[in-house]
Amino acid sequence: MEFSYKLTEDDFIRGVRLERKASSRSSLKTALFWMSIMGGLMILFASIRPGDHQAPDSTSAAVFSSAQPSPTTLAGKTAALLQQVGPFLVIAGLWILLVKGLVPLRLRYLYRKDPRMQAYFVVELTGDSISTYNAAGTSSRSAWNVYDGWCECEGIIVLMFHSGAYSIMSLAGLSPLQQDDVRGILTAALPRK
Repeated sequence: MEFSYKLTEDDFIRGVRLERKASSRSSLKTALFWMSIMGGLMILFASIRPGDHQAPDSTSAAVFSSAQPSPTTLAGKTAALLQQVGPFLVIAGLWILLVKGLVPLRLRYLYRKDPRMQAYFVVELTGDSISTYNAAGTSSRSAWNVYDGWCECEGIIVLMFHSGAYSIMSLAGLSPLQQDDVRGILTAALPRK
């Protein structure tokens, strides 16, 4: 079966997210990494807070005691809570900004700088192999044994290599019958993830 498609920027981003979701081992490692970083930063902050490691002298004690509200008042309890939880909230906010803001911008940049992604693709699927030709000048022919599996979401198919690399295909221009033919060939050749 032969078909062609053009990969849009949104298709590329959905394909990358689909591949990340399908490879759960990297998600677990990433989550553990960031949790250990945040835990280490909280321990570091707790160990170097002002007043814990310094002997107070008369001038700093007077300034410190007059600047801080009493811990029995509502303002004092709020200040103490913010002092304990504030750094965690700042780090969590920066992490959310990084994941929700900067990662999609980086993916869009990767798509825009690579002319091979913006060209038309022609794919030929058989029971033994897949051939891909690109209008930008790249072509490949691979047997199914170099792939680890495939996954699909919203008309995007991601073929995952054993090495961790992946290839994104769009089914948007195909009829439902043709899409079923593609799924049938892939299901016969590779496990679905």
